[in-house]
This record gives sequence, structure tokens and C-alpha cells, in this order.
Amino acid sequence: MLVLSSCLFSAAAVSAEDMVLVPESSFTPFFLKRDNASSSSAAATKISAFWLDATPVTNGKFQAFVNKYPDWHKSNIKKIFTDSHYLEHWQNTQGSADTADLDKPVVNVSWFAAEAYCEAQDKRLPTTDEWEYTLTDNDRDKENLQQRIMSWYSVPNKELPAVRANPANGFGVFDLAGVIWEWTADFNSYMAPPDSRNSGDKNLFCGSGSLNASNLGDYAAFMRYSYRESLKGNFTGKNLGFRCAKDAK
Repeated sequence: MLVLSSCLFSAAAVSAEDMVLVPESSFTPFFLKRDNASSSSAAATKISAFWLDATPVTNGKFQAFVNKYPDWHKSNIKKIFTDSHYLEHWQNTQGSADTADLDKPVVNVSWFAAEAYCEAQDKRLPTTDEWEYTLTDNDRDKENLQQRIMSWYSVPNKELPAVRANPANGFGVFDLAGVIWEWTADFNSYMAPPDSRNSGDKNLFCGSGSLNASNLGDYAAFMRYSYRESLKGNFTGKNLGFRCAKDAK
């Protein structure tokens, strides 16, 4: 659990309207975690049933969190928890979200702030395996999904739409592809070890990483894992947001 300055959080009930129960299954990750790198990269991983937010967290919901826990307001947040771009799109005089943006995904949020939000809801960030498993959608409409993801990756950032602007996938989850990047709990636990990344040898990072991939043709997945691996917990981005998960009881 993340220790958060002076915030004390109370439990919140899971709402069926806000969360989707993703059923238990097995899943072949694109990469295994570094701790399991000696195993076969094609090994199936068991995914226990879990709840996942149906949509990314919106500006409106994050605004309610900031109002309740002002330590996470852009004017109060400790520098150790974020970079200088935290919530920079909240540009009015109160440092809050514009009314027109309340239903759009919140971005410019660090991993620490995302984790704090989820903890305040008695939730957590999803693991990378949980997030990727939900995205793959049991391989339903696989080719169209990959094409849509690659098309999104290939164009400059556009004005963010409101959540639920596109149809849900087969699990009933919205906006996993084509809207924003999303934080996961263990976002940088895959691919090359830290000493490889710090060596300055880009071929070692990209080459050895791709050799351990379970599907060398899945360029979209390689881009996602590479992007996550480049992050640090205090980073923010104008197209980087999050959603929360919760263990199924």
C-alpha cells in the first residue's frame, strides 16, 4: 500500500455501473516479468477474476478526489510525487477541471497520484497482465483491434473525447485502445533489466526485449511495453491517464 502524506481513506463500494467483472482465465503475456525471464516467453499466466473500471477515470471524478484530498491539488502536491506538468490542462484560476472536460479522461497524472486515487476508492491500479488480458478481449475481432491501435499510435495527439464515445469490447470495457495510454501497477517490471537500460546500448534494450516477446509481429504490444518501460512513477503526460481495478471477492 502506498503511504500518502496526511490522507486517510475510507472504503467505497464497487458500483456495477462503474466496474466490469473480468472473468478468470489464462493469458499469454507479450513479455514475462524480468523475474521470470528464464522461463518460456510463451508460458500462459493465470488471471484471477477481477473488477476493472469500465472507463478511464475522468476529470470530473479526479476533481472530486482532489477536492476531498487537497494534498493532491496541483498547487499542493509534493514534488517527489510528480513532475512539473501535473494536471497542467486544468488551467482555470481555481486550478480545477473545466466543465466541458469533466467527462473526458484525466491525464497529466503521475503513477503516485493514480495509485492514491485508486486507494481512496478502496481499489488499486490493474497489473499489466490484467490490463493487457482485458485489451486482448479473448482475441475477439483481433485483426481490427490491432489495426485500430496502430492507426492511433501513428497520428499526433488529438482532442480527447468523452469516455464511452466508442463501443465497449467483449468484456464490456470501454476506451482501452485509441484514447489514452494508461498506468498499470507494475508498469516497468518487464523487458530488459535496469542495468541494460542504463548502459546506453539501445540495441541491447530493444533487441533482447524483442527476442523474449511471445509474438514478434505484435508491434502495438511492443510499443506499449516499451513506452511503459520508459516511464518513472513521477512522470506525467498529456495522453497518459489510468483506470482502477479491484480484486473479486
